[in-house]
Amino acid sequence: MAVLIRESREIDGKVYKDLKVYRSENLLITAQDEAEALQLDKYIAALFSDLARETKANKLIELKNKPGVIELWYYIGQRLKFVDNAKVVHPNDRKYIWQALWQHAGDLVPGEMKTRAGTNRDHFLYCYRLASFEKEFVMSAGNWRAWQDFFDSPILSNRIILVWFEKNISELNRIKTKNWLRNFIKIVRNEFQNIDLSFLSEKEIINKLDRALYDLIEKHPPC
Repeated sequence: MAVLIRESREIDGKVYKDLKVYRSENLLITAQDEAEALQLDKYIAALFSDLARETKANKLIELKNKPGVIELWYYIGQRLKFVDNAKVVHPNDRKYIWQALWQHAGDLVPGEMKTRAGTNRDHFLYCYRLASFEKEFVMSAGNWRAWQDFFDSPILSNRIILVWFEKNISELNRIKTKNWLRNFIKIVRNEFQNIDLSFLSEKEIINKLDRALYDLIEKHPPC
């Protein structure tokens, strides 16, 4: 299996646009892989065609570049769960799917993040990760900018910290004050400021996170 990416390349001084490039972790890409990649490309094209129609009909597209845009990106993230299906996207090739999405996104492309396309800070990867949480929790925690900061943070992307965050959602969900995520990010950054996490044991990291949660609850006591 592979993922079809379209790229512009300069060959012998001439620029060729939209060249088809098949990306995969496999060293050898077979004709079967290419055929499956083409089918995946058609699926993505149809998906974004549907999304364009749906977001226009429910007026979510009108939220682009506005404070409530998180509604739009959460909606899109829910529709990106197909990447979890190993029969559609091989887990080893999943890292290439985000760049492939941009090719068909049309008006749903967020211009301010084009330089991140296909990286581990890709916009559609963030939409996908956002939709892994319950919508009520997401909307209560913060706006799109706050969630961007959360996903951007090298500290908060640490595996131990992400696992802790997911395990403590029920506790965090008790905080009914809206937009608490920004304070949480600030508290966690302060806890780990100038600290190399590789020198800390998992227990030490969790203890610091528990302290951060306690500080957060003090600032935003549950109703």
